[in-house]
Amino acid sequence: MPNFDDILRIHHLQHVELQAWIEHRWVRPRTTDQGFVFDELDEARIGLIRELRQELSVDEEALDVVLSLLDQLYATRGVLRRVEEAIGALPPPLREAIRARLQPNES
Repeated sequence: MPNFDDILRIHHLQHVELQAWIEHRWVRPRTTDQGFVFDELDEARIGLIRELRQELSVDEEALDVVLSLLDQLYATRGVLRRVEEAIGALPPPLREAIRARLQPNES
């Protein structure tokens, strides 16, 4: 997993820039004895933040909103995935009845 300096080099960021993103909690690396360590999710967020800030000129306030909405969306997807798994574990007649009720009404 990449450390702070690796991320600076890979994503062409300035030290103060990445530090600010961590302080804003836009990126949440794990802290180790050697410093920050970034996982795949952190790297994906860094790429997104970099693109939004540098290429699309999204300001900090708007970026807070965008990242919050994305976090909510991903959390909702996780819940829906667990609901689908729970439905999949039900007996077939009950599973089919639930899926039929979830179909949109064609009015």
